[in-house]
Amino acid sequence: MEYFIKLKPLNPFYFGSTKSFDDNRVNENYKKPYFLKGNLYPQQTAILGMLRKKILEDNGILVENVKRNNEQKNKEKEYIGKITNDLSKSTFGKIENISSVQIYIEDMPYYYYEDNKEEKKAKFCKEKNFTNRNGEKKLLKYNPKNFGEYFKRFENGNRKSKDEIFTEVTEFGIDKQKKEEDNSLFKKQRYLFKEKNIYFGLYVVLKDTDIKNGFVQLGDKYSIFYLEVEEKEKKLEIDENKKNNLILFTSDMYIDQDDLSKLLELSEGMILKNNKFKFINDDNNKFYKNKKSQNLIKRGSILISNKEIIDILEDKKYENYKKVGFNDYTIIRGDE
Repeated sequence: MEYFIKLKPLNPFYFGSTKSFDDNRVNENYKKPYFLKGNLYPQQTAILGMLRKKILEDNGILVENVKRNNEQKNKEKEYIGKITNDLSKSTFGKIENISSVQIYIEDMPYYYYEDNKEEKKAKFCKEKNFTNRNGEKKLLKYNPKNFGEYFKRFENGNRKSKDEIFTEVTEFGIDKQKKEEDNSLFKKQRYLFKEKNIYFGLYVVLKDTDIKNGFVQLGDKYSIFYLEVEEKEKKLEIDENKKNNLILFTSDMYIDQDDLSKLLELSEGMILKNNKFKFINDDNNKFYKNKKSQNLIKRGSILISNKEIIDILEDKKYENYKKVGFNDYTIIRGDE
């Protein structure tokens, strides 16, 4: 059964990034960040974890604060699978597919996209760029002063700025472990949607089970959402892959190093940004965070499209990443 899930925040939310983690706290010179800035989107692994817990709750399987026997563990595995630190080898139980999470405004998806403030089509430099990172490649004309963070509906060209969608909420606190030391104060930036008709949305396909409306935690412990479910099939948007069309990554994307090198060789132009994330793994007794982080190509990155690039992105080895909402993209019209 396919479901469309709306996630509506009940209070300001915070989605952490790797900058929030104290990975270097063993270093005597390490200073904990004073300002913690949340991400605009929840990571797909966080969506997966939230759905796994909700499915166990809705089916009366979740057991907390009790030692789980083998029968309990097997029942959990039947419904939600087993996650390892190699997502390509993980299983997902009755969860067959999760789409990437998007911003919805009046029930229509808007995609994160760094766009020219003057609303002109993407243009590419005539001269080639000779940096080590991109080789002899044309890059999109990009100047931070002329570009901004937008959310765009490509079918009709409508777009909203970040400030039209989000309200920033800043809170101050004290790190209790440091008590009254000089560096014990911190500042944390949360977000709220400006309008009630804005929410996070995604599609989920489940086999032989369902999911119910209810309250869920997504992000830190204060980020509570109302999860609203309806049975609904996703309409696939078919795009012709013509010359100079652009691939917009509509979710974070995992590409192994060899394939990334091929992408850099094959594409005539690009803006690639990276993002880090940490897997959540299962062991026999508890959920825990793996200390090993992994690089992803960040949502909103773009490439000039061609068939060879599509073949790489559709390689079967990324099938599990796609199942949980990573490696999602759309093709949009670029410079003629």
